Amino acid sequence: MPNESKLFKTIGRMGPAWIIAADACGPATLASLSIAGATYGYKLLWVVLLSVLFGATAQHLAVKIGVIEGRGIIATTERRLGPVWSWVLTLDAVLTTWLAALVLMNALCGVTSLVTGINTPYWGFFFAAVIAFILIQGGYRRFEMLCKGLIVIILGSFLGTLAFVDLSWPEIGAGLVPNLPGGLDSAMMMAAIMGGAVHITIIGMHTYNCNAKKWTRGDLKLAKLDNALSMGGAFGLYSILIFFVAAAVLFPNQIKVVTATDAALSLKPLLGSGAMAIFLLGLWGAAFSTLSPTVLAGTYFILDKMKWPLYDNNRDKRFIWTVIVSCTLVAFGPFLKGGFFLLLPLMLALGLCGTPLILAIILYLLNRKEIAGEDINSWPLNFLAGMTLLVTILLALRFIVAKLGLVT
Repeated sequence: MPNESKLFKTIGRMGPAWIIAADACGPATLASLSIAGATYGYKLLWVVLLSVLFGATAQHLAVKIGVIEGRGIIATTERRLGPVWSWVLTLDAVLTTWLAALVLMNALCGVTSLVTGINTPYWGFFFAAVIAFILIQGGYRRFEMLCKGLIVIILGSFLGTLAFVDLSWPEIGAGLVPNLPGGLDSAMMMAAIMGGAVHITIIGMHTYNCNAKKWTRGDLKLAKLDNALSMGGAFGLYSILIFFVAAAVLFPNQIKVVTATDAALSLKPLLGSGAMAIFLLGLWGAAFSTLSPTVLAGTYFILDKMKWPLYDNNRDKRFIWTVIVSCTLVAFGPFLKGGFFLLLPLMLALGLCGTPLILAIILYLLNRKEIAGEDINSWPLNFLAGMTLLVTILLALRFIVAKLGLVT
């Protein structure tokens, strides 16, 4: 009984990394993995696996600096590196996060139009009002159970489908070997897959989540477990299962994924005629639950830079107005041109381009003895963190170069 009590107590104290994992397990990651698997088969499996490893590494770095400093990444940067770097990071984080929120709102409204048959961009204003109300009235803690449950439900759907498909183990083995298919599309998909796990929004958000939970240095072991189970476990399984199902079902049948309804065909072996409805409802839930913490992340970046209250602040007018302004801006997401399912991976690829800065700052700070003290990075962690930063830069640069038409 004492051991069981300790176990339940530990589980009850977990949560911050699950918010991040739920954000990472959103519609953009689903779209990217579905398109990549349907287009290239198992060839990009190595990128998927690296995204899981590097995503968990980035989140461990984030929670570590958040706990050590006892503040969010914007305030930490201003304290340790000065106001110039703080402003640069704030602009990078806010603009990238707002871009993500705009595209997520576009997706949420697009799926809503498909499900209801009411096709109008003005859904954005309705959902913006709902999200503003939730954030102002509910705050951080109400997302925890929703996010945990959502990951389990989506994971179960693809796990069940995997039992009905034939996997090509020789092709899976070949997909473990790094390769670079040519063209802009492959460069974008590789950047998008990595951007789903290594993204400035969720890295920055995690520094605030752990402080909202009032974690201290003594909770770093708990943070490792929280991160391992959520990003390493749930997000890892989510990514691999979606990718495998798309590569096993869509690629052999030469189904080109352009819309959400194309991607829904991946669940047909398990769900039959109900695949479309269940997929769209799951995509809707993923979009909604991802959009709320994304808007909250942008709000935290602004509040932190302005030195305004961050937590338990639903009565603070500055928090309320920042949320309202953010939601008003995000409401225009459905007016973006292009199909929402293809905009999602583009958003992640662009987000990856804005991510190296925050990784470099955190890595630098965690290698300063006067800052990290006895929790200074070990050489294995520095190796993983360095590889995370290097691969992020290389994939982002490859996408930019391909987008500019400098290579074919």
